[in-house]
Amino acid sequence: MNNTAELAGQSPSVTAAAGTSLSTQVIGGLVALLDVLIICVTSAVIHSLYVGPGDLRAAYYGTATSILALITVLALQVGGAYRFNAIIHPGRCVIRLVGVLLLAFLVLMISAFALKLSEKYSRVWAFAWLFASAFLLPAGRHAVALVVRRWAARGHLSRNILVYGGGERTDKLIEHIQRQSEPWNRVVGVFDDRLARIGNTVAGVPVLGNLGDLIRYGQTHRSDDILVTLPWGAQERIMGIVRQLTALPVNVRLTPEFAVVDLHQRRISHQFGLPMLNVLEKPISGWGVLTKWLLDLTLGAFFVVLGAPLMALIALCIKLDSPGPVLFRQYRYGFNQQLIGVFKFRTMHANMTDHDADRLTQRQDPRVTRVGAILRRFGLDELPQLFNVLAGQMSIVGPRPHATQAKAGGKLYQDVVDQYAVRHKVRPGITGWAQIHGWRGNTDTEEALVRRVEHDLYYIDNWSVLLDLRIVLRTFWVVIEGENGY
Repeated sequence: MNNTAELAGQSPSVTAAAGTSLSTQVIGGLVALLDVLIICVTSAVIHSLYVGPGDLRAAYYGTATSILALITVLALQVGGAYRFNAIIHPGRCVIRLVGVLLLAFLVLMISAFALKLSEKYSRVWAFAWLFASAFLLPAGRHAVALVVRRWAARGHLSRNILVYGGGERTDKLIEHIQRQSEPWNRVVGVFDDRLARIGNTVAGVPVLGNLGDLIRYGQTHRSDDILVTLPWGAQERIMGIVRQLTALPVNVRLTPEFAVVDLHQRRISHQFGLPMLNVLEKPISGWGVLTKWLLDLTLGAFFVVLGAPLMALIALCIKLDSPGPVLFRQYRYGFNQQLIGVFKFRTMHANMTDHDADRLTQRQDPRVTRVGAILRRFGLDELPQLFNVLAGQMSIVGPRPHATQAKAGGKLYQDVVDQYAVRHKVRPGITGWAQIHGWRGNTDTEEALVRRVEHDLYYIDNWSVLLDLRIVLRTFWVVIEGENGY
């Protein structure tokens, strides 16, 4: 179709940069931080203006401020005040905000009286602080809601939605989303394998192609949600579609009036004003994305500085051992199945390197140099991938990236394991859960590949900062042992 051809011709980098992905968890956390800042700054300003900056009891005021901020934020969290719907409709929670603040203030006052500390505080400061906070907290919520809506209206903050399935159900679903008047929710395209029956648009949204076009679109454009709007009875067709969508790093949701036994353990969430069954979810989202990025940046920079002398020594040894470049660059599959240039120290003779990994290395491989054999045994050839981490192409911990022509049992990896592409829903890593459990090195048999993929999927489903740190620490022991490194 014309729409599909036009979109396919766009630059993926330009399209992906249009707008910032909306994370309700991050926005809720930022609003909680804003509430804490309002309470603390208000207290500090009033104390400075009325009590004076040289007050010897400043520590008591600081303690009282911290306790009030903690009680208020925790109570608002329990009361659901940091849910996205509450944040973007601030008028609905003004009474809740003021009531929680007043209750927290009364608890603080009673505690100070019971501990005989009330004489250490200025009453003018206390009540001025209460009234100022009671005004500024709702004002801050209104400001946040205004900013979110303006950013969304200008395309700077968006939740890009793709819909699979045509017909009356899809038409009503899109109209329902549009009636919510939530500019951050953007239905950008409809896909269906039965294109002849739905025309060029559905509820004003362009039809962009079939299921294959949907997968290609998701790989080249930033997408956040895929809504599947098929009838209840099409269970086999739906499950087949879901299996193909597992490779995309998006939330896949089945719209209402859908039930299937295979998905009875999936989480139900409230999206776009409707209950939906979450078939697939982003493995790392919200604050997890920021946390993992900071962890990768910190550890990557630390290991680069720590390992700089060692890397310089390795480079010298490679130059002295055999002619050719020090570094070897190989294209491998990265996040969302995009090709990335992965750096390694060259371990083979320059005229025998295999850029596509069409032939995996074996023990006593004649292509491997003397220095290369040592580097491979202890995994030191992977050290330059720290620069891939700093560039944002890889993580310290994640499924290992594989070359394009790597084979197990004579078959390409993706032809051996159905869910192989799921590994690409997160950034690849220098080390991973599979590597510390003995599945390091070549995967030249189908069984070895299946076991490695099983471990990779476990990591994706159970990711946490503590798990990453645990893997990093155990990797040092695996490297010292030097098993399966050739």
